[in-house]
Amino acid sequence: MRATDAKWERPQKGDVMDAKRRCATCTEEVSLEVRRCPRCGARTEPMHRGVDGRLLTGVCAALGRELGVDAALIRVGFVVALAVSGGTALMVYLLLWAFTPPSATGTAPLRRTYSWLSGLGNSERAPRVERRV
Repeated sequence: MRATDAKWERPQKGDVMDAKRRCATCTEEVSLEVRRCPRCGARTEPMHRGVDGRLLTGVCAALGRELGVDAALIRVGFVVALAVSGGTALMVYLLLWAFTPPSATGTAPLRRTYSWLSGLGNSERAPRVERRV
């Protein structure tokens, strides 16, 4: 989700005392602290890895914030799943890292890599070769 596609209207600078905003989906007035609109269930911001409590890549902290669980429990769950699954949990962890952006307005690593690879053939720096017949 891009910053221009935001579903929430941000309060103006002078409105800090009110600490309210309107849901762009249902126009319900909600406080700034809620993660989802109580009426329609729309998110306040997309899941991202730039949250407090991140240790390695931020995947467990982001999952913990999204699920409302302590990140330490998610980490223990991943370690147990890694021991039981024989490596499948590591693949799930890496996929979560690849598809989750580092910040609310950032781009996921997999999407950045795809954009970079798709731009390789369209480079303007490539010398143009003229063929004369």
